[in-house]
Amino acid sequence: MNLFQAYMATGGVLVALGLFFIAAAGTASGMLSALPRSRGAGFLLWACALAWFLFHLATIPEVDLAGFPRSWLLALFGGAGLLAFKALPDLLSLRAIGVLLLFSCNELLKAGFGHIPDSRILAGTAYLLIIAGLWVGASPYVLRNAISKMTEKPSRLRIAGIVFALAGTANLVTGFLTRAN
Repeated sequence: MNLFQAYMATGGVLVALGLFFIAAAGTASGMLSALPRSRGAGFLLWACALAWFLFHLATIPEVDLAGFPRSWLLALFGGAGLLAFKALPDLLSLRAIGVLLLFSCNELLKAGFGHIPDSRILAGTAYLLIIAGLWVGASPYVLRNAISKMTEKPSRLRIAGIVFALAGTANLVTGFLTRAN
């Protein structure tokens, strides 16, 4: 992924999420309210997070494995990830969102590496998402509480949508401006 693609992906996702929150606050409210305890969303999101982690583990250089056999590590962490479906079903979708945020920020920061000052907006967005990912991964109940507060009134969800849309627009505009350089 190059810098332009990273800007477009980040901006596109944030704008789409923001516009969804603004235009369909009622539908978004219902979906968000159901997300923390949804078994289907938890299964899908955690499966994506686990697959992405195992992919990274399967493709990192041998020297980063500290002498451990790759197959053992894949079995150990794959098994632990599968046990999460059984042992941690509560708020699993929110934990998975935290993991996916962290992995996606890794890709964003790799795309922006060496492109200072063009990558500042992308890096700022990534660091905010890293903080959110760490917070949600460690304390998923905080996101659950934030979702319940946000979905109490449609105006709160629309305000969140405006914030997401503005952040996404900043990434899209910066992506196009850096492409012109």
